[in-house]
Formats: sequence, structure tokens, C-alpha cells
Amino acid sequence: ESLLYASGAISEPGSVEKGTTRTDTMFLERQRGITIQAAVTSFQWHRCKVNIVDTPGHMDFLAEVYRSLAVLDGAILVISAKDGVQAQTRILFHALRKMNIPTVIFINKIDQAGVDLQSVVQSVRDKLSADIIIKQTASLSPEIVLEENTDIEAWDAVIENNDELLEKYIAGEPISREKLAREEQQRVQDASLFPVYHGSAKNGLGIQPLMDAVTGLFQPIGEQGGAALCGSVFKVEYTDCGQRRVYLRLYSGTLRLRDTVALAGREKLKITEMRIPSKGEIVRTDTAYQGEIVILPSDSVRLNDVLGDQTRLPRKRWREDPLPMLRTTIAPKTAAQRERLLDALTQLADTDPLLRCEVDSITHEIILSFLGRVQLEVVSALLS
Repeated sequence: ESLLYASGAISEPGSVEKGTTRTDTMFLERQRGITIQAAVTSFQWHRCKVNIVDTPGHMDFLAEVYRSLAVLDGAILVISAKDGVQAQTRILFHALRKMNIPTVIFINKIDQAGVDLQSVVQSVRDKLSADIIIKQTASLSPEIVLEENTDIEAWDAVIENNDELLEKYIAGEPISREKLAREEQQRVQDASLFPVYHGSAKNGLGIQPLMDAVTGLFQPIGEQGGAALCGSVFKVEYTDCGQRRVYLRLYSGTLRLRDTVALAGREKLKITEMRIPSKGEIVRTDTAYQGEIVILPSDSVRLNDVLGDQTRLPRKRWREDPLPMLRTTIAPKTAAQRERLLDALTQLADTDPLLRCEVDSITHEIILSFLGRVQLEVVSALLS
């Protein structure tokens, strides 16, 4: 919300407490104040369009995050200054490292009482990676002041991994900021260095430096120029009207209305309608270019399907989805509701592979496999 507001995409930042956020659009998300489904939006900054995939943070919805990983140019890993590095933080960071996704760390909520920022930074070093660069100095009392960190020691993780820079540093020779910045950008792009920023998203603190980092450090994956069409599907959703829509990342090429494109080695797909995120809204378009996230209506396209040339996929998808370990039986109140219940569960399972529905061949009970309690509570609320 603060990214959208600071960029001018929206006139007022949404509030989790008030249920007015742009990305958490489900009633349950606004009611609970948590993200359940990955949501897409965008903003413009320094003549660069940035598409945001806002993902859940709760462990029960990790699959929703994993499906989004392969389509990212970079990630902002948000850590609460109050809570520090959590178990799910380490799991997500491990996945980002394994897929070599450039990552910026944002320590949020530094304005909350009792925050020990140095302790949080140390926990990032100890539990995530020592290869971090602290981009700001933060004074929390009597008021919060964030300034650019100009201390040469902040660049230790950059200098120590470059022989030329290390020799100059040891010899006491000056090192230009330009050389340090180039080395930083290269290592961030290699996913071997992780800039750390501070702030408070709720109050807009530290947001503009974060936006500068995103537009300055992340580079688009995929082939540039006039390459053949290639895009992959990372999300399925159903609208309130029951329309099935799929979200795909366009890695290369151009997609136009009324195009007919190859679909995952199966049938051809006719493009009859397209939407893209634009400045906080989802808008119709006739043409989508390389780098866009495209929303298509479709009853046949599946998660992880590839549109166009599969050989041009720049990154393999995450293949270590957690398995749904818990099972429960679910039954309609009346026999007449059984088919409606099965249809609803099938639809939910279509959007979330970690939710599996089957009918026992002997007892004919409906069995639901799921990952965690919160996920089951969400399913129950959606069904009701």
C-alpha cells in the first residue's frame, strides 16, 4: 500500500485494520488482516513499471508463494522489527537462495515500541546470511531518522568478495562509490548479496529508498528484444461471478488480442480478452509486452502451463512444494448439497494444489487433505 501511495498510483494508502487494501481483496483477508492469496498490482517509478506480486506470509499458504517464485525478477523479504527472523522467514529465504532470486531485505515496523534494531540485524546475519549490506543508519529516539549509510565499513561484504577492491582497501587506497555500486549491483543480481533497508510501511518511512533499490538493482529475466513468445501460469482464481482466470508472466515476445498461441504442447489457445495491472488497477488491454503479468479468462489453462515456446523459460519453477499432511472428512448438511459441495471443493483445489479433495471408494466419504489449521479455517469460511 505504501509503495502504491508513494508512487502516486493511489491517492490514499489502504489500511489492513480498516480493510481498505488494494491487494487483500478477499473478504476473509480483510476480516483476518492477513494475505491468503497472491495478488498482483503495479506502480510506476523513475519511468519504470514495477509489477508487484504480494504473497502470503503464513506457513499454511507457502504453496501460494512457491508458485510465484519462478516469475519474479527480484524479491522484497519483509521482516518485522518486533518479531525478527521467524521460521517462515528462513524457509522463504532458503527458497529464494535456491532459485537465485535477487533479494532486498526490508525490516518493517521500526516505529514500534521496544524495537532493538541491532539485534534484528544480527539475527539476519546469523540466521539468513552474513552477506548483507546495511543501506541506512536509523536513529529511533527521540524521533525516527533514516539516513543513507555512508560508512565504508558497511561495504565489507562487497569488498571482501572482490580481490581488486580488497587490495585497495587493505592498502588504504580510495575506492570510488561508482565501483562499489557496480559490484553491489552485480552481486545482488547474482543473489549473493542482500541489501538491508529499514522503515515503517504503515507510516511511509523508508519507502522511497526501497523503491529506488527495486528499480535500480533488479533486472528483468527473460530474453529481450524480438524473441518468440513465452509465458508461464502461476496463479488461478475464480471471480465472484464464477469466471475462471489465470495469471501468467510474459518472459519474452508480445501477446495480442485475437492471437492464437501454443499451450503447453496441447491445444492452441485463442486470446479473447486480456487484463494487466496498471497503477494500482487491473485494466483491459489489446497488447501485452515482455515483462508484463497478463490475466486471461480460461477454463482449460492450468497452473504451471507454458504459453508459446517452452525452451525460452528463463527459470525452472520451484519443485519442492510441501505435501498436505493433514486429512479430514467433510460432509454436506443434506444429501442434496453433496454435488454442490464437491463442485466447490474442486474449484478451491484448482486454485491451491495443497488442497486435495477425494471420495473414498468404500465409504464414499469426502476426504480433504490440507497443510494447516488456518488453511482449513479459510476453506470452511469460503464454503459457508
